[in-house]
Amino acid sequence: MGLISVIIVTYNSKEYIESCIDSVFAQKDKDWEVIVIDNASCDGTREILKSKYPRIAMVENPENYGYSKALNQGIAKTRGEFILCLNDDVKLRDNDFLTAAYNTMNKDERIGAIQPKVLKPSGAIDTTGIGLSFLRRFYDFNSGKIDAPELNRQKYVFGACNAAAFYRRKALEEIKQGNEYFDEDFFCLVEDVDISWRLQKKSWLTLYQPNAVCIHNRGLSRRKDNFTQYLNMRNRYLMIIKNESLWGFLRFPFIFLIYDLWRNLFMLIINHKYLLKAYYEIRILLPKILNKRKTCNLSVR
Repeated sequence: MGLISVIIVTYNSKEYIESCIDSVFAQKDKDWEVIVIDNASCDGTREILKSKYPRIAMVENPENYGYSKALNQGIAKTRGEFILCLNDDVKLRDNDFLTAAYNTMNKDERIGAIQPKVLKPSGAIDTTGIGLSFLRRFYDFNSGKIDAPELNRQKYVFGACNAAAFYRRKALEEIKQGNEYFDEDFFCLVEDVDISWRLQKKSWLTLYQPNAVCIHNRGLSRRKDNFTQYLNMRNRYLMIIKNESLWGFLRFPFIFLIYDLWRNLFMLIINHKYLLKAYYEIRILLPKILNKRKTCNLSVR
């Protein structure tokens, strides 16, 4: 099996990090490396990593650089042909997770990413892949559903959720923008939807592989607090500006009327400070995002 690079980003991850790393160490095939990028944890996470896992490589950031930048730091230090981006609160359920993902990727050189079956601790589905609707609303396939036989079939999906996403390095290199694989302007959230869209535009496929199973304990993207709402809204618009086709922009006034207008009014009532912050930052980031757009292939599959 070719070398697999496992990248884990930590931020005050004391509660889950041992379970996460132990599940990687338990894999049957040992042809892997682990790189941990710590975003200034202050809860003892770094001490656990240094004392219990001297085998892993670790980068200690002086502050929280965000998920996207930390992933880019990790990828820059990897040697593997394949890269598993793994949340610090995810546990690989079975000891053949890496083998299942690797073997599936190797069957078709057009596959740029593998989406595992991600479960909640209750056993319900967390995600079987990312979808993007006509309204440019992103969502997780089958989230909250009870696991069932019909979810044990492979299928192509729009993208892979970064809770546990298995990428081909060649695909990441092809969609790299400057020094960034994941867009660092996003900080965190929606960065996986953005990279999935860019992979699609370069004709890379994302395949859901139900035989690779993991358990996701928390999930920042599932939270409903003000900060998460702000990042989801801001980054969704940045993603659309970067990736949308000409036809998509022509229809966007219609989309805004039937979806975004009411969402904006709702946020204006319950979360107006963060709504204004989101629009201010979109304006500030607009020149950079438009420059990144120029590097994209704008023909959508």
